[in-house]
Amino acid sequence: MRKFPPLNALRAFEVAARAGSFTAAAAALRVSQSAVSRHVANLEEHLGLQLFQRNGREIKLTQDGAEYASVVWAAFNQLEDATQALVKRRQGRPLRISVFPTMGIKWLVPRLGRFHGLHPAIDVQITTSLRTARLDHDEADCTIELRDTPEPGVQYDPLIEIELLPVCSASLMRRVPRLERPQDLLKHYLLHSMNRPKDWRRWLDAAGVSGGALDEGLKFGNSSLAYQAAMEGVGVAMAQRVFVEDDLREGRLVAPFPLSVKTGEIYFLACLKTSIAIRNVAAFRTWLLSEIKQPGHK
Repeated sequence: MRKFPPLNALRAFEVAARAGSFTAAAAALRVSQSAVSRHVANLEEHLGLQLFQRNGREIKLTQDGAEYASVVWAAFNQLEDATQALVKRRQGRPLRISVFPTMGIKWLVPRLGRFHGLHPAIDVQITTSLRTARLDHDEADCTIELRDTPEPGVQYDPLIEIELLPVCSASLMRRVPRLERPQDLLKHYLLHSMNRPKDWRRWLDAAGVSGGALDEGLKFGNSSLAYQAAMEGVGVAMAQRVFVEDDLREGRLVAPFPLSVKTGEIYFLACLKTSIAIRNVAAFRTWLLSEIKQPGHK
């Protein structure tokens, strides 16, 4: 295992050697003069060498100190150059966002044009997955996810609270049996998302409807497929309101009943706390949080 001198002591020595003064080094480092003096003394003790000649408030590098200072300067410069190169390379790479398929198709992608209009130089890569992506350099910079238990080191910004309501096509509304009461839903073909098997039961319980063979009906790998089937008149889907607002407004879907049921679940924007200052990540986070505050964002 490498035995480095204390890094704080090295930094105090490097600044003091360049400034030629403990007082000036203290001002540059925003610490007390005594703290700089103590760090340098600790470094001298660690090395077993005298690095400065001290004459009252005046200091002068010894020959050993001058030789060591040149090595420390070079090491700090190399570290600074490598850090700047790494940051510059990361700032310029594409912003990688991972979302659930329905979140991407029905909510994020329709809004991305506004982000691109504000930040045309930022390349964006969007991937979808039914699992929550890892936030790391290899997989994703940001995710939009549902989370009960926060992960350490991750910044979570709440975006959308899930509300459920049944939706169908206008043509299905004209069919017999008519959808006049919530219990009439059990007479129709129900469309299910395999990833949200409890949604129908949640809404029906809130509507006071018991029973029903909720394990029957057409099942889809994600909610957006169920919504598309509902548009085609195949049956009635249980929707997350935020994902069908545009379809309801433009008449592609209709809500046969006004009851909307909150599940207590929230979609969060998730970014590593160490990444939120990176230019691309910061720009996307700022835009998305602003977007979510706009009237009628849903």
